[in-house]
Amino acid sequence: MDNKSLLTQEKALSFLNKLGLENGLEKLQQNPCEFITDLIKAYQENVPFQCVTMVAQTAEERHVPTLEEIVDAGFSMQGGVCLTLNVFFCLLLRALGLKVDLLDGNYSAHGDDHSHVILLLSDLRFPADNYIIDVGNGFPSMEMIPLKELPVDHYHAGLEYRYEYSGGDVIRLHRAGDTTLDGENVCCCPVDEEKPVMRGEWRQVFHFTLRPVSFEYFQPHMERIYMDESCDFLQVLRAVRFPTESALVQKGLMAAAAGGKEGGGPAGDKRVVLAFKNQSLLAGPMDKDIKTRVGKDALAAKIKEFFPNIPADKVDMAVKKIAK
Repeated sequence: MDNKSLLTQEKALSFLNKLGLENGLEKLQQNPCEFITDLIKAYQENVPFQCVTMVAQTAEERHVPTLEEIVDAGFSMQGGVCLTLNVFFCLLLRALGLKVDLLDGNYSAHGDDHSHVILLLSDLRFPADNYIIDVGNGFPSMEMIPLKELPVDHYHAGLEYRYEYSGGDVIRLHRAGDTTLDGENVCCCPVDEEKPVMRGEWRQVFHFTLRPVSFEYFQPHMERIYMDESCDFLQVLRAVRFPTESALVQKGLMAAAAGGKEGGGPAGDKRVVLAFKNQSLLAGPMDKDIKTRVGKDALAAKIKEFFPNIPADKVDMAVKKIAK
């Protein structure tokens, strides 16, 4: 996977400017961990996890996206599912001079299904300074995960999640705010009616090894997601991003909240979830989000309002198909 011709450093810096992150190379050199964390948050706010563009396709148009299509979808900020979001982020970090590899992820309830892409950032500040990054699972993942510090717990956008070792694998677990258990799942592999994989109070979501794989490795595994008519991503509208609480308050989607256990600034700057699952609009922290039913006549307009980076014509086509 050669990023030099697909995403140049100049184009990468232009993308950072679109996210509001200027002087990216200087900030990366001064404080790499802080800069990448800021980049992850801006990316999850503006580049949605979404399958709207997949639903909009005809059967003849369905295919696993090429690297060129992934770069177009990422740079335009229309987003997509894990292959688009994490592969573009990988290319972006490589264009900034970082060492990043793709990892083979598995949705744990399906066993070793090779359905998820995860990133390994290596030697960031010194040799073996290694991190996991996952900006493509449809859940809040606002931090790099330092491998040397596992197990690591975080609470973002109302979701409590943990990374830890399990044998030769690394696993991701969810507890408070886990939407799968109440049927409003917006995650990478949507399977609302299956039996969850539990570890005490925690649900195991993903598992993966730390052995890098190529982009081509994912091609046959992703055909099930992009081309199989029975795949949920081709049947159900999903879109999710993670704006600040103050942004949702300004749009009138939630009342101002005080306090909360998520750190990182004033209460209004905490991250919250904004998501559609067909006609259900979810807004707020995931452990107490506000669910609203959106009428079919207003659905396309609402998706365009809250997810302006998804092409409007794709929204119209997808909503029309779902309405049938």
